[in-house]
Amino acid sequence: MYEVIDVTESVKVLRAPVNVVFFFKSTLGKSECLVIDSGSSNEYGKKILKYLESQGVNRFSILNSHSHADHIGGNSFLQERTKCKIYATYFESVFIEHPQLEPMYLWGGPIFEGIDNKFLMAKSSIVTDIVEYGWSSELDVEIIPLKGHSFNMVGVLIVDGKKRVLFVADAVVSMQTIEKYKVYFLYDVHEHLKTLQGLNKWAENVDVVVPSHGEIFDFSKEDDGENKKREFLNLIKGNEKVIEDVLGLILGILVEPKTIDEILSEVAANFLIPIDATSYVLLLQTLKAYCSYLVNVNAIGLTFERGKLEYIRMH
Repeated sequence: MYEVIDVTESVKVLRAPVNVVFFFKSTLGKSECLVIDSGSSNEYGKKILKYLESQGVNRFSILNSHSHADHIGGNSFLQERTKCKIYATYFESVFIEHPQLEPMYLWGGPIFEGIDNKFLMAKSSIVTDIVEYGWSSELDVEIIPLKGHSFNMVGVLIVDGKKRVLFVADAVVSMQTIEKYKVYFLYDVHEHLKTLQGLNKWAENVDVVVPSHGEIFDFSKEDDGENKKREFLNLIKGNEKVIEDVLGLILGILVEPKTIDEILSEVAANFLIPIDATSYVLLLQTLKAYCSYLVNVNAIGLTFERGKLEYIRMH
């Protein structure tokens, strides 16, 4: 499933397990391209470079939506081959340049065997330019805050003629991904809920939505544009429901004090999530995010009475 499709005259998408966006621009006769994310591996990098060369691109840059390994995996290959610029927000840039920080953050200590894989740790690349929210005259796109899934993940709004294309990165997760992983990764539940609410408004002001995973939603098609908009809005609801379900499950578990590992064990058993080193650290951090949210809304509290950190439901 590696196929480049036309979204608009200037916007193309490499349809793959991780979608890659190409925004083509022509300046003084030289074909330029902004590549949004680079996939999960060197193989993505090779496919991206081969495609760009086939299109006669003389110069391109990469804009990383966030620092997770499956979005920056092609950076190193492409930068080593072409010396291309890489753009990212400041916080995410630190993890892009020092990718070992990702598994270290997830685990909370030095890396051990089992979390040193390509799913959690890409090869290092150099972020040459820092982007901020708002319109970038240099890149000719608008940078949109989409916090929650990662520290400072961003979306990208591209205006091509009369069409407005919004790349939303991992702000929404496909139902296939939810069915596969059950509890998808989050860094901040409160910010993610705000992002999902914001996407409802964006859906009324754009023509095409491109997520990092799953299908593209083209609202401008005469035959089924309205259906695609409904599908996207329903997907947002589906993402919100997952959060509600997990929050409800945690509250049900915490009728008695429980440690985060005890919560993790019960959540994994409830959703039939197989646990290995990688899935453990991802689920661990996600459940910490959920518990932090519940603490902040005064639904649960912390106790150290038994010589360990335990969570307990307040009401």
